[in-house]
Amino acid sequence: MAAAATKRARADGGSICRDRLSTLPDDLLRHVLSFLPAQQAVQTTVLSKRWADLWRSVPGINLDLMHFRRSPYEPWTETSVRMERFVSKLLVLHDAPCLDAFRLAASSAGHDSRRHIDAWVRRAIRGNPFVLEVRNMSSDGHDLYQLPHLGSSNRWRRLKRLKLIGVSLDHSFAKLLHYWWPHLEDLVLVQCQIGFCSIESDRLNNLAIQYCTNPPADVFVIRASGLAALSLALHNNSYRNGVSLHVGNSLVRASVTLKRDEFSPRNEAMILGSLFNVASLAMKDFQAMAILDTELFDKLPTFNNLRTLTLNPFSLNSTVCDVHNFKALGRFLQKTPNMEMLTLENFWVSDSSTGGEGNAKSKEESQNMVPLHCPKLESTELRYHGHDANIPILRRLLLGISAPKNSMKFTNMKYRFVMCRVC
Repeated sequence: MAAAATKRARADGGSICRDRLSTLPDDLLRHVLSFLPAQQAVQTTVLSKRWADLWRSVPGINLDLMHFRRSPYEPWTETSVRMERFVSKLLVLHDAPCLDAFRLAASSAGHDSRRHIDAWVRRAIRGNPFVLEVRNMSSDGHDLYQLPHLGSSNRWRRLKRLKLIGVSLDHSFAKLLHYWWPHLEDLVLVQCQIGFCSIESDRLNNLAIQYCTNPPADVFVIRASGLAALSLALHNNSYRNGVSLHVGNSLVRASVTLKRDEFSPRNEAMILGSLFNVASLAMKDFQAMAILDTELFDKLPTFNNLRTLTLNPFSLNSTVCDVHNFKALGRFLQKTPNMEMLTLENFWVSDSSTGGEGNAKSKEESQNMVPLHCPKLESTELRYHGHDANIPILRRLLLGISAPKNSMKFTNMKYRFVMCRVC
């Protein structure tokens, strides 16, 4: 095969020493072209006769409205028309028996382009892709593009990764996920409108649901026993009883962002307890009461596998000082005997606590913190907002953690100034 490629390169007038690309087999060249934007893949036809038809059978198609924009001042309607003309011809001439990947980004396309986008997505699904990605955000976040209704089509059977941004999904989506996508491993939903109340799959390996909206319902259930990575950003939540997680023991990494005062402390404690098996955990805007409440805290399991924790403040309300956050952190660390790396982000310390009565009060409260022994903790970083004079206060709060090998770093996010100290 290599000899045949060499002969082709000579026939095309190429130099074997200078043109190593031409010595590659056609299948490998198609694979390389599948990572290029579709326009660039088509433009390779000018290279030589051999390249004239390679783009027609590439296994991946990548389309982005921004690539069709000629200037920042061009009306989006003109850009959309240019893209529609190109893509319509491309998909007619494309003759690959199946697709490995189809990626479409058309967030600024007008409502009149929906029928074209719908036709392109349907055409992509007929290619039975491994990867399908659609981004179609509307300018106001409403009236989103509706994913086509294809029922139990076998055209979905190979799907392994599905990423949807700014797409409307009705109740049938959950059924497709559970019954008709047996190989789906990676599901990402960002700023989507979702009309279902559960996600159930034994095959999912990675799940991300971020900033989606939903109609009022009782509870949202995630049941995925094989999940290894989970990312939840639960804003604009309308679930009266929050979220119920059933993720099994395979979960390794989790990131959960909550909207303040959106969930009850009990439900937040239940979410946290469902993540007991992770090795890496990022938490943002959990309520301190989910930890400080003795009844809820006692029911939390021990996080024996947790090695890395990133925490945005536990929240009580805007008037409560960070000492309460540290108290909640201290109690949580009692459940993490094998912690190695700890990062605390966006901690605010008021200027009034830098001296006088405020300083004395902070010192008294920090002395009341429960001393903790974390023998495996190696690195602690506190990213804070405020004046550098607050570092002694923050240091006193952290000194309640006994860790012989701990390296302590303070980063002022206002100036990105880093101060290191080994304790």
